[in-house]
Amino acid sequence: MSSTFVQRDRLLEHVKKASGNGSSWRNRMPRQNAIRQLKDRILDDRVTQLALKFIRRYEDSHLKDVWVDSMDDQRRMTMLGREVVNFGSDSLLGLDWHPKVQQAIKDALPVWGTHNGTSRAFTSVALCEEAERKLAKWLGVEATLIFPSVTLANMGLLPGIARKNDLLVVDRTSHETLHEASKVAAAEGATIRELNPCCPDELRSILKREDYEYCVLAVDGVYSMSGGVPPLKELNDVVREFGGIMYCDDAHGTAVVGPKGRGACYEALGTLDEVLMIGSLSKAFSCLGAFVTCDLELQEFLKFCSSTFTFGGPVPPPYLAGVCAVCDLIETPEYDETVGRLRSRMDQLMTGLRSIDVKMAGGVGAVASITVGDIEKTFLAGKFMFDRGFYVQSATYPAVPIMSGILRIQVNANHSEQAIDELLNAFADLKTEYNLPAA
Repeated sequence: MSSTFVQRDRLLEHVKKASGNGSSWRNRMPRQNAIRQLKDRILDDRVTQLALKFIRRYEDSHLKDVWVDSMDDQRRMTMLGREVVNFGSDSLLGLDWHPKVQQAIKDALPVWGTHNGTSRAFTSVALCEEAERKLAKWLGVEATLIFPSVTLANMGLLPGIARKNDLLVVDRTSHETLHEASKVAAAEGATIRELNPCCPDELRSILKREDYEYCVLAVDGVYSMSGGVPPLKELNDVVREFGGIMYCDDAHGTAVVGPKGRGACYEALGTLDEVLMIGSLSKAFSCLGAFVTCDLELQEFLKFCSSTFTFGGPVPPPYLAGVCAVCDLIETPEYDETVGRLRSRMDQLMTGLRSIDVKMAGGVGAVASITVGDIEKTFLAGKFMFDRGFYVQSATYPAVPIMSGILRIQVNANHSEQAIDELLNAFADLKTEYNLPAA
């Protein structure tokens, strides 16, 4: 047991004895040590204890909370004194290095400054209206509404549309922010149910047995950890049958999946008219922010029912200029070439992984995962890859089930074919070294 936990237990035991072991002893803890008490309270959490245990035990191999000292436009970066190829970047199209995107951001600075300094409830810069209009045109919808991030969009929108006496069904394997948003909705009177497994029959069963005034289904378009895709069309058919709506967080499908990159949800349904699709502006767009698809009337309603729209702050104007530049690029043959290059690299990766027979998922978007096992083995596998010159993300509990740690790979359009080949060679050696599960 670490000295921190020993000190905590001794402190709590001392306080219990001093207060006569009464049921209210916690309320009589010394007040002169507020920060210490706060830290002890946080350390009572089981997940925090587990995380600290492994982070401290595997300090030299977990590769979390690491500083990057340099990077270039080929996804090479220097960290911990070593140059590695970064397969952990979600700037999937490499647009963070695109000269037109960079120039748009630079040109907006002397015109608009670094920040417009007010909630959008009061004012929005003209660049924001332009960006929302261009996003809507690209996606074939009447309107969009921009938020500062996908997290803030989810945290404001879901409690805003799943109201008192409503039913909110959340896919168990969807992004954590959907589950956090559901807690807010529950506190305001919505009934929350988890969808597990994520299939139309299970959804129909839930919708049949619950009482509600309106129902909302919250799912991912592309799962952030595995890279898989749920049966979106079938799920949407069921929720529409019961008079509800599907809310799809398509952050990892935005600009990389479906025709013209309109996302996994669009690809499955052929339209975004009868769903709420949340897209990211900080992944494939390489800018900042998020958006939700809507019509003009609903856009007005969402401004008032989403607290994070009012209180979350705006996207800084230079990044809105960058968003507009990306929307313009999407309409050009260059975008098609870039997405084609990304798909080629992704196909190269998936074909290679199948040839070495590892248990894997993904391939629809730009995310793939390889199953490793427990937390210790996953950390060590990630460090093995790092020592071979590749940074991949070792994802463990609570991001994935406790004994199902994964190596998460994000392929970018500016990865070279050589880098993919060398990554696959390293994975082949990793499979032998760590006896990875077979497909």
